[in-house]
Amino acid sequence: MPQVPLRRKFLQELDAIDQSHKRARLSMYLQDIHFLASSDEADSNASGPSVTSITSVSVTSSSNRSSSSDDSSSYVSLTPSEIIDNYLATVEKEIRRLREEISTARVLHQTHKIPKSSQIHLLATWRDGNVDQFRRKVRVDPPTFDGILEKICNHRIFHNNSNVPQLPVETQLAIFLFRVGHYGNAASPEAIGHWAGVSPGTVANSTNRVMVALLALHDELIRLPTSEEKEVVKEWVAKKVCPEWRDGYLVVDGTKFPLFQRPGLHGNAWFDKSRNYSLDCQVRILPVS
Repeated sequence: MPQVPLRRKFLQELDAIDQSHKRARLSMYLQDIHFLASSDEADSNASGPSVTSITSVSVTSSSNRSSSSDDSSSYVSLTPSEIIDNYLATVEKEIRRLREEISTARVLHQTHKIPKSSQIHLLATWRDGNVDQFRRKVRVDPPTFDGILEKICNHRIFHNNSNVPQLPVETQLAIFLFRVGHYGNAASPEAIGHWAGVSPGTVANSTNRVMVALLALHDELIRLPTSEEKEVVKEWVAKKVCPEWRDGYLVVDGTKFPLFQRPGLHGNAWFDKSRNYSLDCQVRILPVS
């Protein structure tokens, strides 16, 4: 059974309290009306000394309460209905406050603070001393990483007027590449946050920003080859294979990106021969020499 999100659960419980409170309010009103009716009936039917119905009470102002018997203490005369109204109005105000607080709070329960220790700085060490480890983390070689960074670093998505500065663009790119290069539990915002020393929300924000910057480059980087590029590739194919295969320069190789769960839209269409849900990626390479 899927669990109800914590925020929705709190709001449902608050709604239940509100409904219970409204039923209690109606019940108190009915009891008050019955009490007054009974008192009036007793007054009319009583013999001997008259019985006075209690239709008001004296409430001492809290600001004037003191141990001394000061005659200047002020008293407010309230009927039972007014007392009920004041009490229930306070309850309703508190319910509205709690509902607003639950609906707008970003963190519903405060846990102990966990110190974060980033490992991203190791990429600078691996860049020169252990390229395999660099590639294992971000799935690209250092020159490719630098080329992507140069293309996206000036995009406006990474520059705003917020009082809270963003992470450096290279850090956000590293988080994005680490995330798209892994799947399952290793690609969860929490796991990546532990590696990068940031919160899961920062992982999500970095991923979204880099995606926006990369999509802005679509028309510049995704295009058909020019006539000159076609001829260069055909010559390369003829040299590596045979002249009869030179027109096969558009041959592609593909790979699958596994998904960590079945997609919600047309889920069965993503089920592959390996019994996984995955995306097909086909890459076309145009050698320049």
